[in-house]
Parts: sequence; structure tokens; C-alpha cells
Amino acid sequence: MSSYPAEFDPVPIQKSENISQPPSQPQPQPIASSVSTQTNSSNVRQFKYFPAPPLITTYHQYQDVNNDDNLQHMETLYFLDKTLDWIKHDKSFKKLKKLEKYLKGPDGYEIMHKLLRLFIRRGNTNWYDLKIQKSLVKDYIKHKLSKL
Repeated sequence: MSSYPAEFDPVPIQKSENISQPPSQPQPQPIASSVSTQTNSSNVRQFKYFPAPPLITTYHQYQDVNNDDNLQHMETLYFLDKTLDWIKHDKSFKKLKKLEKYLKGPDGYEIMHKLLRLFIRRGNTNWYDLKIQKSLVKDYIKHKLSKL
């Protein structure tokens, strides 16, 4: 009696004698292992069947937070406000006083968004990591705005 369910009972594999292969190629070996047992004084060949592990088809899809438009909008507004604040209070941003009117205008948002996108692409970082890297972003914004 087998401990496997009926569908997994070992079944002997029989070789066909009609198939001829060239002598240079070795004969394929069966995957199952053979076991010799004696029944009624004759040798019977049995093969054990080892079933393959089940195929797990679960799929997890995660939200790509980096492509979230709301996050990009919030980060752009944050750094636009911070840049205007830095221009007013930080001595290293005094040279950028002439750009304050452009940053306050309707094009200021787009200028800041393009600068942040460029920083993210070249710095191989994410939108949600910008506030963590605030000092690097500050230096990058100062450097890029001074070239305008």
C-alpha cells in the first residue's frame, strides 16, 4: 500500500523497441529511479514517482509612489516656497534676488519642477527622498539658478 494518493501511484515506464537512434548518441535514461522487488518469484521493475512542487502563481503589484503626480506637486511647491524663503533670508542666495520675480510668477512652478526632475534623474534618487536630501537639493537649486 502506497502512502501517496492514487493519482501518484508509481507506474512502470516501458521502453519501445521500435525506436532506433544513431549509435553515436547515448540512450536517454528514465527520470524515475527503479527499485527491484520480488513478487511470485519473478523480478518486477517498479518506478517511484516524485511529483514536482506546486507552481505558485501569486502576483503582487505595488503602487509606484515615485510616479504619483500629487507627490510631485507637493514636493515642487515645498521646494519652490523654500527657495523663495532662502532667497530672502540666506546670504548665499543673495545673488539670485533678481530671479525672485520669475519664481513667484506663473513660470516659477514649471522652473522648479524641471529642476527637481533633473536632480532626480541625474542623482538616481526618488521624489519621496527629496526632503531627506534637503541640503543637496538646496545646493543643486542654487547652482542651477545661478547659471540662468
